[in-house]
Amino acid sequence: MEFLIVSALLAAAVTSGTAWVLVRRRPSGAMRSQRTIAALSFPALSILLFILATSITLIGGRQATEPGGTVGMTVFALVFFLVYALAVGAVIGVPVATLTLWWLRARR
Repeated sequence: MEFLIVSALLAAAVTSGTAWVLVRRRPSGAMRSQRTIAALSFPALSILLFILATSITLIGGRQATEPGGTVGMTVFALVFFLVYALAVGAVIGVPVATLTLWWLRARR
């Protein structure tokens, strides 16, 4: 249960932080483009971390401790968590980006 709560909070934090940076750097930008970029920030970060973790796993797979061991299940688990992160990014990211941008623009 903690994993679900922490991942939702992390997605909200990354999305809010990106929205804040976008409003600070381009205050006159269109809200639609700022919302899209902010909502895509957590899935983009997840994809980058997935590429890094998969690369490390595949490179280190040659040193498997079991005879004939493969890294297939590890990569499968990484793919599962990537799909989960993309879903969390869509479900949490869009509303958080909308609310954060609305709040930041209202303060101006």
